[in-house]
Amino acid sequence: MKTVFFLVLILVSGKAIAQVVDQFSDGDFTNNPVWAGTTADYTVNTSNQLQLNNTIAATSYLSTAHGLSTLDGKEWNFWYSQTFSPSSSNFGRFYLTSSSADLSTNPDGFYLQFGEAGSTDAVRLFKCVSGTSTQICTSPDGQIAASFAVGVRVVRDNAGNWELYVDPSGGTNYGSPYSGIDATNLLGTHSGLLATYTISNADNYYFDNLYIGNEIFDTQAPSLVSATPISATSVDVLFSEPVAGSTILQNSNYILNPAIPVQSVSQDGSNLALMHLTLSSSLTNGQTYQLTVGSAQDPSGNTANALSTNFSYLVGEDAVPGDIIINEIMCDQTPVIGLPEVEFVEIYNKSSKYIDLTGWKLGDASSDGTIVSGFINPGQYKVLCSTSSQTFYPSALAVTSFPSLNNSGDDVVLKENDLTIINKVSYTDDWYNDEIKKDGGYTLELINPNDPCSDASNWSASNSVTGGTPEGQNSIYNVTPDTQTPTLIATNALAPNYLEVIFSEGMDSTTLSTTTLITNPSLTTSAIYIANTFSNTAVITFTQPLLASQTYTFTMSPVADCWLNQTSVSGHFALAEDPVAGDLIVNELLFDPGTGGTDFIEVYNNSSKVLNLKNIQVANFDDDTISNIHTIPDNYFMYPGEYAVLTADSIFQKNQFPAAVIGTFYEMALPALNNDSGTVYLMFNGAILDKVSYKEDWHLSMLDDTENKTLERIDPNGASSSGDNWHTAAEPIGFGTPGAQNSQYQNPQDGEGSFGTTELIFSPDNDGFQDVLIFYYAFGEPGLLATVTIYDDQGRIAKNLMKSELMGISGNFSWNGLNNDEIKSPIGVYLAVMELFSVDGSQKFVKRIAFTLGGKLN
Repeated sequence: MKTVFFLVLILVSGKAIAQVVDQFSDGDFTNNPVWAGTTADYTVNTSNQLQLNNTIAATSYLSTAHGLSTLDGKEWNFWYSQTFSPSSSNFGRFYLTSSSADLSTNPDGFYLQFGEAGSTDAVRLFKCVSGTSTQICTSPDGQIAASFAVGVRVVRDNAGNWELYVDPSGGTNYGSPYSGIDATNLLGTHSGLLATYTISNADNYYFDNLYIGNEIFDTQAPSLVSATPISATSVDVLFSEPVAGSTILQNSNYILNPAIPVQSVSQDGSNLALMHLTLSSSLTNGQTYQLTVGSAQDPSGNTANALSTNFSYLVGEDAVPGDIIINEIMCDQTPVIGLPEVEFVEIYNKSSKYIDLTGWKLGDASSDGTIVSGFINPGQYKVLCSTSSQTFYPSALAVTSFPSLNNSGDDVVLKENDLTIINKVSYTDDWYNDEIKKDGGYTLELINPNDPCSDASNWSASNSVTGGTPEGQNSIYNVTPDTQTPTLIATNALAPNYLEVIFSEGMDSTTLSTTTLITNPSLTTSAIYIANTFSNTAVITFTQPLLASQTYTFTMSPVADCWLNQTSVSGHFALAEDPVAGDLIVNELLFDPGTGGTDFIEVYNNSSKVLNLKNIQVANFDDDTISNIHTIPDNYFMYPGEYAVLTADSIFQKNQFPAAVIGTFYEMALPALNNDSGTVYLMFNGAILDKVSYKEDWHLSMLDDTENKTLERIDPNGASSSGDNWHTAAEPIGFGTPGAQNSQYQNPQDGEGSFGTTELIFSPDNDGFQDVLIFYYAFGEPGLLATVTIYDDQGRIAKNLMKSELMGISGNFSWNGLNNDEIKSPIGVYLAVMELFSVDGSQKFVKRIAFTLGGKLN
């Protein structure tokens, strides 16, 4: 409002005429100009508007000398408001000119009336002579029948023609005038305001932006303010002032690009600066258009040509789960790597829809924030952050009460206005897959936005040098589709009639719920439960109860993963029984790992039962009591004769021991195993299943050290804490057999011992046939030392294969035909001699084998 009036001042500046201008910007109405009257009833409010400010019913007025010498060619304009429905007891007047400074005396002059009895209230121009008022012209009946704020302009020419302009929106887009004729010379001396009111409206009159002076002539052509789509087939065009003339109503005067013909044009009935276009076909959602107006003319005849503006047609479309996905998460912003030190969530619009996010919710596991406003277009990335963080991401969408994301793990949930979950991610700091980056400053990025499951395997730490890629494609972006079929990774039979089936990846719930399941022995499927749409787990219930330790085989067909890669899977399961003492035993120990390594405890199912390690406890002996108890929380089924390796670091064990069996490791924290001696307990439901009190000197005494060498149990049924039943693992297999049968395992039925070869002739000529000679052995006791020497037919030593090497109960070794000088031995007959000794040096036996080294004759 003030800006418009400044333009008026500019237009009249430089003309030395009598005029009155007051915007009340100085917060005062007693100076420049001076207003007089019932001054105590008025104030200038914080909006720099003159406001009635009384506390009782009354009639109040303010007037100021207008200084006009004639009414011819003069103009009055101002802004006026009454925030109530006018009546005969509540109305206002503005005197254009009055014969008296006291407006309460009904003086001679011209005035505008605001309000009357009934509902026909209009802005009316009157002449008053000797107390009698005569109407000259009026705005439409009912125009100000309710609370109103109007812009008013009055002009009188030299012939006594009056024009009344009213903008009901309170601006200066007046439109066509309401006119009348009265050439009476009532020049008067003052102009001013009069208010008659009841107590309820004693402060509801407002006045501002007064100008009294020479008529201001319009010399400015209209400009094009905006084009706004109202619907798919209608556009409103707003000009800077009222427009007129026949051209403004012609369809051809409006050109859209991309082209859509204009079907019809109409002018707004109350705002003559507003035109309504109806289009012959629909606008395209998300499209930006240019509107060109060929010609626009105002009522004064000022004309502008070739006006243009751009507008976009954008309508929010309904979203369904999966249309928008969570694409990047900054949950641990410290230390700063390159991005601002603020949390954010980036979302991505996978769909072809234009989606209005206003009022949507972004939450974590405990609370929700609200997206203030904004659209997301097809294929667009948008950052969501707190309102205070928009300083760092100006194009982001602000979220009030932005959730505080936990560094170690949390939920990130995007919900529609009706709280429908559109996407949800439950992350942990393991998703970084990088111990350094998980400490902060890096975002978690989605790898493949097309992955229907998008579980932990589809997320990782950003590879960007700045720590993340907000509002852009992720640094680890990869849209290669999954073409691999799912595999079965675990089956857990649970009492009384449940089977939990776990797959290698998220599964298609529809296929999984309708699969055909066949078991042997036969069971009847009652129901199949899937936790969520792309869960990797299904729980099957059977009509019959499962028999303990009964092995069932099964086939499921078909099953499909999230990408609908279809396959059949087969497996077996059994319902576990509770173990008793001796069923589960400690079978192998590593208590002296090398630098950076970890201990392990190998357990063995020494029963005919199927056992479940869930709730099995591992402990040691400390301060004269069983202490440091660690409980296994997960299902881990062991069939008779199977091994499981408990360790905090399976990677170390697999790298250290070549004989380690993949798939037998269970990672968990263990109680400390001392290097010199200690006790290991296996317990279940408070009962001790096995107890091993080991000592360092159970190892082979000839060893230089025990580092990275395991103790193996010789006889599973032998005494658990007897040194005679434990021995160092064999050297040829790498001093350890985690997950495999012990190298020192002894079957009590074994004989005295044997030594032999698989072939009596070999030809080490690298032709792929009998290139090496394989020797085998089997002994009746563990912990024996062997020396193996190869002699030629002259009795000379050709090769020292072994010298006092610790052997297992059984095994094999080979000779490649090279002598001690690493030169190929000549063709001929040879003799292999094995000498076997016990640790105390006594000889067990000497055995000889003759064989032939063959080859091609030159």
